[in-house]
Amino acid sequence: MMRLQPMLPVEKPLPADESGFIHEIKWDGYRVLAYLDDGDVRLESRNGRNLNHLFPQLVESARQKRLRAILDGEVVALTADGRVDFSLLRSCGIRPRHICYIVFDLLYCQSEDFCPKPWFERRERLETLIESEGALMLSPLLPGSARDCLTFAAEQDFEGIVSKQRNSPYLPGTRSSLWRKQKIRKSLDCILVGVKTGKAQVRSMAVGTYRADGSLFYLGNVGSGLGHEELDFLRQAMELLATSGLAHCPCVNPPPDADDLVWCQPLLVVEIEYFELTPCKRLRHPVFLRFRFDKDPKECRMEVYFDDD
Repeated sequence: MMRLQPMLPVEKPLPADESGFIHEIKWDGYRVLAYLDDGDVRLESRNGRNLNHLFPQLVESARQKRLRAILDGEVVALTADGRVDFSLLRSCGIRPRHICYIVFDLLYCQSEDFCPKPWFERRERLETLIESEGALMLSPLLPGSARDCLTFAAEQDFEGIVSKQRNSPYLPGTRSSLWRKQKIRKSLDCILVGVKTGKAQVRSMAVGTYRADGSLFYLGNVGSGLGHEELDFLRQAMELLATSGLAHCPCVNPPPDADDLVWCQPLLVVEIEYFELTPCKRLRHPVFLRFRFDKDPKECRMEVYFDDD
């Protein structure tokens, strides 16, 4: 069975006439493609890593479907009251009923390539394959306008919404404005490029992102949101990431006050919440949200979030 990469949305408002778009919840979990081959199952991350060992209960549930299909969706962890909690995905001893695979697209089914078909045809077929509840669950569609859906998402503590053109094909490995995401919180994925130290302790992290020309661009330092657990993890991570002994900032625009910064290989992705980007492209009021072990640093590109000029 062919191997694919997921289609990705852009972070961009909808046009004034949004009648051609449908709206779904933006789930806060791991993006996963599920390859089902009549009992054989492989769950893959967006980078192609096999995740079967992390979610054996989902593998078994998918195996019972006895389908020949490629599904796209998000693995999420649910709290006892049914809310999505990303932190539970990295916790040990999660009970099976707390993990589910939210399926929102169909790429392949019974020897037929569904990617060129419009979204509404893929959805119609998907609704015949996946139920609205269970370990493998169909992602619900949200009624109303994008504004109504964003209000609902905020009230229910979801991350945001994804709006998709009804006639859009599925474009594997492509970030397209046919799909548009809108977040409740303004955040972006950055790359750890170093840490700031003081009194032999990690105090904050230096972060950056890739530009269109492939260069790494420094966006600032982040200290808020880092608890003892995160700081301890950073200390341990730096023992590995800094082993090559980077003497200089890996970014094309090193900060002037870098004497107490220790640089590292750009291999770890972190999600940062921020108020705005300053005119000189520095994050204003940045706050650490979480480590993103499921993402490749090469995906952190400035043009995805900002005008790269």
